[in-house]
Amino acid sequence: MSRDNTRIMDRVSRRNVVKATGAALGVSMVSSTGTAHGSPSQGSQEKPHITAHRGFRDVFPQNTIAAMEGSSRLGADRIEIDVEATSDGKIVVFHDAALDDLTDKDGLVSETPSETVLKAEVLESGETIPTLAETLDAVKPSVTMNIEFKDSGPLSWDEFAERALGIASQYPGEYYVSSFDPDALRAVRDVDPRVDVAPIFGANKAENVDIARELDAVAVNPSTGILDRDLVETAHSENRDVNVWTIDSWREARAPLELNVDGLIADFPHMAAFATSETRRDRESGETTIL
Repeated sequence: MSRDNTRIMDRVSRRNVVKATGAALGVSMVSSTGTAHGSPSQGSQEKPHITAHRGFRDVFPQNTIAAMEGSSRLGADRIEIDVEATSDGKIVVFHDAALDDLTDKDGLVSETPSETVLKAEVLESGETIPTLAETLDAVKPSVTMNIEFKDSGPLSWDEFAERALGIASQYPGEYYVSSFDPDALRAVRDVDPRVDVAPIFGANKAENVDIARELDAVAVNPSTGILDRDLVETAHSENRDVNVWTIDSWREARAPLELNVDGLIADFPHMAAFATSETRRDRESGETTIL
């Protein structure tokens, strides 16, 4: 078989695996519907909701169309994606500032034209970096999208927000914007106050709680390392959700669930399944593990 034919067959095989995985695991899709302006409705799903981090990045090639399709089939309530701008201002879905580690191209995304960025193959998967528009087109409207503003590149945050929200507004489901950069969230509020926002942080808890208050954020998205009962109770008392990242095992899920978080941002599906189930010891003692 020629090298070109082998590559084509490999790509088809990978796509078939992605398409078949959900069916093989027997996972049903979520059935909630989107809202007009795309802002997530608090309390609309049973807790905890599961956000597929970069489209379950340890199951699928992260932030790709295959990851969107695959994580949807595995029953993700929400999908988190990262967006940044190319040198010519195209909004693409990619995590790193540089192409080098995750693709077959090199250079900073912000200094590379979209023609090159969109041809970059992600992790030798046969999948390429998609645009934000292509990514949202691949997701069912029943899935809430967490769109993380990563890097505005050559654009100001206001310009970036105008372009990104113009695209996101075409998504028929729910969505919100998250970011480590408060200025990115402020730009979202300036461009379209109807779109919900959430600060992401792994330090400076008090400062980020204040930012959430300033922006009337729908949620706070802290790391597992900074999560504590006080943060959860404060957020809940102010009618904010708490979505914790990044959960890689049922062991990591147990402590956040004991604190009554609203969502787990995870690299694998079903991270809450065992953590919230009744164990043999629980059955013998008549107690329930967590929930």
